[in-house]
Amino acid sequence: MSGPVPVGHRVASDKPFLIGLGVLGGSYLLIIAAMVLADLVFLDYGDRSVLGPESVQQGRYTGGEATVVVEPGRDYFFRRGENEAGLKVGGRSVTRDGLFRAAGGTVTLLPRAPGQAKPVTASLRPKARVRGIAVTNGVATVTTDVAHGQLWGEFIRVSGADAPGWDGVREITNTTTNQLSFAVTEGAAAAGSLSLSRPNPLVQALRSRDIRFSIKLSLISCTLTTLLSLWVAVPIGYLMSRFEFRGKPVIDTLLDIPIVLPPLVVGLSLLILFRYVPEWLSDAVVYKWPAVVLAQFMVACAFAVRTMRVTFDQIPKRFEQVALTLGCNRRQAFWRVIMPQARGGLLAAGTLAWARALGEFGPILVFAGATRQKTEVLPTSAFLELQAGRTEGMLAVSLIMIAAAAVVFLIARTLGMKRIFA
Repeated sequence: MSGPVPVGHRVASDKPFLIGLGVLGGSYLLIIAAMVLADLVFLDYGDRSVLGPESVQQGRYTGGEATVVVEPGRDYFFRRGENEAGLKVGGRSVTRDGLFRAAGGTVTLLPRAPGQAKPVTASLRPKARVRGIAVTNGVATVTTDVAHGQLWGEFIRVSGADAPGWDGVREITNTTTNQLSFAVTEGAAAAGSLSLSRPNPLVQALRSRDIRFSIKLSLISCTLTTLLSLWVAVPIGYLMSRFEFRGKPVIDTLLDIPIVLPPLVVGLSLLILFRYVPEWLSDAVVYKWPAVVLAQFMVACAFAVRTMRVTFDQIPKRFEQVALTLGCNRRQAFWRVIMPQARGGLLAAGTLAWARALGEFGPILVFAGATRQKTEVLPTSAFLELQAGRTEGMLAVSLIMIAAAAVVFLIARTLGMKRIFA
């Protein structure tokens, strides 16, 4: 008697599963790329004109359009608002943001919908003209015909001067409503005419003494933090990987505390701790540059310890045991057998600690403060720029941080590849 005919089993396709993984992973990568591109695209990398005060009176449209009085033949900068379709200048329309030259005595703001009665949101500002130039003891004072809006400590680009020693980016040393001063080359003759413009935010950031100091302090503090982190992470990682002892789970938990605690709490805890140390030590650390290194170290070292522990876990214990049986002691086996195989992990731990220290903000703000040219690092520079309302300056500092982190990772990857193929 014959049995039932077996039915063939058909394996389901892996495509839905793989597509799902690709969509989830691709979405995250897309967000990362979009964040970086947004920082790069947002900044205007060209110089901008020095503009005067707002010419548009904010109010409501009457009769569907708004008329603004302008000076014929003068350049104006137009920025279209949410409620405007553009600007009518003589017989043509301006629909894009930028400079234009006034042809008559008035221009007309065009609403998006005819007859709408919505608030004016467009901006119209005249380009500042240079009316007078004076030089006293190597300092030039330029007078503009409108309020220029520039601040002391910012930078201005001088171009088109009819005398040598003037063109270039100059730091503004003094300002009034219609005047600004800057140093010129020693012995430069008085110029009869010149043009002023505002350099792009990256130039402003890289020439600022405050931000140059923050770059220097960031590089030094991150390097010191990395060296200290590796100095601590290697022995702790080796101990936690190779030995079993009483209290190991407690130590393992303590090592995770700086990772899981909110950054502000880490800074606050350090600040409270230093209230109980000798006064001379507290005065030497709190709100000074050693506090920056200590705040970075407390967080970055935890990541370095985890990386080194995983590195030692991946190295078979048998290698070390063979070295011990061949006459090496524990120290010799560590340096001659274990550490050569842990170079990649050491490099990864150092890179991770450096990058983590570079982005540390909360503990530094609480424990070291954000004093200009004293405890200011790049994250606090971005915070101070944001607090001052200079969004473009904040983004310029962010791009410097992205570039620094990218260079460090590129160097680490390059050195790692060399070791792999050596």
